[in-house]
Amino acid sequence: MAALTSLSTSGRVLLVDDSPIALEAIGSRLKESGLDVVMLTSPREALELATDGPHPFDLLILDVIMPGLDGHELTRRLRDHPRTANTPILLLTSLDSSEDRVTGLTVGADDFFTKTAPDAEMLARVRSFISLGKMRAQLLAQHEAMARVMREQEAPTPPQARVEIIHHMPVVGERLARALRGSPVGSEFQLTQRASAQRLTTTDADLLIVSYSIALEGEQPLLKRFGFDEEAPAIIVVDDSESTSRRVTAFDSGADDYLTLQTPMAELAARMGSTLRRQRRQRQLRTSRDRAMLVAVTDPLTGLYNRAYFHEALGVEFRRAQRYKHPMTLVLLDLDLFKQVNDNLGHSAGDQALREVSSRLRQTARSTDVVARHGGEEFAMILPETDLEHGLIAAERFRVAVEGAMVHGARGGSRALTISVGVGCFPVHATSISDLMELTDAALYSAKRQGRNRVCAASLSTDPPPPPVPAASAAAPHSATSSVMERLRRLVAEDVEGPLTATRTAARMLHDASAPGDTLHTITSQLRNSSDEVRQELLRVMDDLSRALVEAGRSGQHR
Repeated sequence: MAALTSLSTSGRVLLVDDSPIALEAIGSRLKESGLDVVMLTSPREALELATDGPHPFDLLILDVIMPGLDGHELTRRLRDHPRTANTPILLLTSLDSSEDRVTGLTVGADDFFTKTAPDAEMLARVRSFISLGKMRAQLLAQHEAMARVMREQEAPTPPQARVEIIHHMPVVGERLARALRGSPVGSEFQLTQRASAQRLTTTDADLLIVSYSIALEGEQPLLKRFGFDEEAPAIIVVDDSESTSRRVTAFDSGADDYLTLQTPMAELAARMGSTLRRQRRQRQLRTSRDRAMLVAVTDPLTGLYNRAYFHEALGVEFRRAQRYKHPMTLVLLDLDLFKQVNDNLGHSAGDQALREVSSRLRQTARSTDVVARHGGEEFAMILPETDLEHGLIAAERFRVAVEGAMVHGARGGSRALTISVGVGCFPVHATSISDLMELTDAALYSAKRQGRNRVCAASLSTDPPPPPVPAASAAAPHSATSSVMERLRRLVAEDVEGPLTATRTAARMLHDASAPGDTLHTITSQLRNSSDEVRQELLRVMDDLSRALVEAGRSGQHR
């Protein structure tokens, strides 16, 4: 299955079953695996919550037999709603008839499992479809941002899907091919066979039907090459006979479906149709994304996203983070002393520097990150589903990746490149896009002020910044006094390496980690408050000294 392995398989699941006993039994197993599960007995309430509730779901699990609105009709209505049209749906049933499965797949379900399925098999399927749902949501988010910039219509769907059969027993492969060509959907795809001995390194097929041994056994199992690859075809594994452990292994390795040779042909055809619908939709999204990217949303010099796309993508990703209550990190990076590169080595060297930095950032970033040239020598990155701790780790990787890169002038001379980096995180630092941008930008300039070639996180402090030293004080005759003033200001500034800031941060962390009422909680609260009071008093004293220095300077001028 094409999925993003960097995204976790935790997710939000809606489970619907009119039986409270079945609901609790299945829901508890899903919760124990770390999933956020919402359970409902009413299908109509479920329809309203899934389509109009405050937070979308990563996966919908629906019982088939329910009074008033059964699982098939509920699936049909969910597929007709734009919010749930692409959300993965698993049908839950106590029946085990091929006809029932075909009906469910035909109305738009992605798969089903029985209520008596082993826990390992159920959880493997759930993990598989949550990964699919997150990848699909991210592609849709990127598509939404692209559409706003491009205003471009989607490309038409090709008339026929391409299907390849690869089986280690040629006779079985030929039998499958004949049966599929003769099925009611046989005219909807182009079917070819590939010899199992022929190494498969690339294919233009939309769907591969492969035997278990080729998919998961031997020195070069096919799922090792194509499983969890966004660009790969969909894969249906066909096994000789039913095996729960092999089914779980197939799904966890990236297969889209697992069937046996005993599966009725009507069901196999229905599953092919369901798998191909998912695959085509994902390819449409990727094609639209890639085409728009090349035409309108890339910076011509660096090949990165441009400013227009970055801000659209930031809005989309920020809203996704709010809806799903996931963290998101923003990183702003600036090439240090870029003007000196242009002035001393020439503008062609400046362009070379920008391209080199862009290449290193792109190579270091994950496939799910958005990397953009924000303007001039400034770059911006969106790291979805990334908290502050991992955002700072990633930012340090970016800094190290650029550090030491050399740029050469056309007439001689060279210069090593470095970047300064600011990091801000939702929801730790800000709960609005404008605040996040402002605080991350301030963190970037803090990195500049502290000597460049470093990473700084946005400040969590709500204290006002210290007032600037009046310009007249710089002209004061007492240079030794001015030097002392500067040292004092550095001491109390919002510097992550400063002693007061470090003390306040440590006190806050220990305070948050301790229980109210215990000694540590009380002491750290007092320490934090006292360090704040000391800092404010120092700032007031320095303001008084600054005014005194200004007055002394003026008096000296009059004498």
